[in-house]
Amino acid sequence: MQKHALFPPALLLFAAASVTGCARTQAQAPGEGAGSQPAAQVGGTKITLDELDKRAAGDLARIEFERYEARRRVLDALVNEKLLEEAARARGVTPEALLKTEVNDKVAPPTDELVRATYEQHKERLKDVPFDQIKDRIRASIHEQALSDQAAIFQLALKKDTRVQILLEEPRAQVAVPASAPSQGPANAKVTIVEFLDYQCPFCHRAQETVDKVLKQYEGKVRFVHRDYVLGKPRSVPAARAARCAGEQGKFWEYHRGLLLESGDMSDADLLRRAGALGLDGKAFTTCAATDRFDADIQAATSAGSDLGVSGTPTFFINGRRLVGARTVEDFQAVIEAELAGPRG
Repeated sequence: MQKHALFPPALLLFAAASVTGCARTQAQAPGEGAGSQPAAQVGGTKITLDELDKRAAGDLARIEFERYEARRRVLDALVNEKLLEEAARARGVTPEALLKTEVNDKVAPPTDELVRATYEQHKERLKDVPFDQIKDRIRASIHEQALSDQAAIFQLALKKDTRVQILLEEPRAQVAVPASAPSQGPANAKVTIVEFLDYQCPFCHRAQETVDKVLKQYEGKVRFVHRDYVLGKPRSVPAARAARCAGEQGKFWEYHRGLLLESGDMSDADLLRRAGALGLDGKAFTTCAATDRFDADIQAATSAGSDLGVSGTPTFFINGRRLVGARTVEDFQAVIEAELAGPRG
């Protein structure tokens, strides 16, 4: 099939996933199991496929998700190609000619004033590279973004004219929510979002603004659950302990959001300062944070995430459907709306 190069590749994937996030160096392995189908015999001991699957549960879950994502990316590209071909056929032109008319011809080259203003805006980040050395790259970048924006507009218009039904089945994990996991929203909500995060992960910080917007939009309709997934960073566990200690004084979510949205080094002094800003009892907080009594629960949450195939943060499960990385509000909306409209209770 001929490729339509004028459609920027990123725009052919109207549901492409952004998997940018913080990675964990090692996944935890689940416990052993037993089953009937043999995979090996060692002396008088049988090793079964079920045992292998339980040991490799996290890797297998991750592979299943990645296989779905790969198929979905290709499917979305093919869907958009078909939409473009049908629209072109209906107008009696080639797909390339249609793209030229609806995208390229509608985007004017950037003006010199815009190129200069963009340079000044990003001058510090460009480390004072002279304008004359970089102006052509800036011009090309601005033009490419404008083409992408116009292509996205055209793409949406094509979808409005043709019904598209995605039949590819998405894997859905069974995500247990223990009673000890902090949660907010109705316990019987039709949609449950479980987030695995590390407080030292910058992508988790970036995602929090989106989470806040989503929870505000779907207030009363969504239950949101926090689960720790420590990446082995120096202050990951102390920060997780501190949030739990704040929870003992009824301020888990306020402390949780502060860790993600307010700057600080998460040292012991910083964690205590945050507690004081929330009006917590400093002595009780310090005593709590100095113990390891939450560590088993924190590690259990991390292990549970690994068993689900989590390898980086943030990772979200929306009724078991996975979103990885600092995603957009629209990404969450698409899944939540589908779950609210669906039959799941």
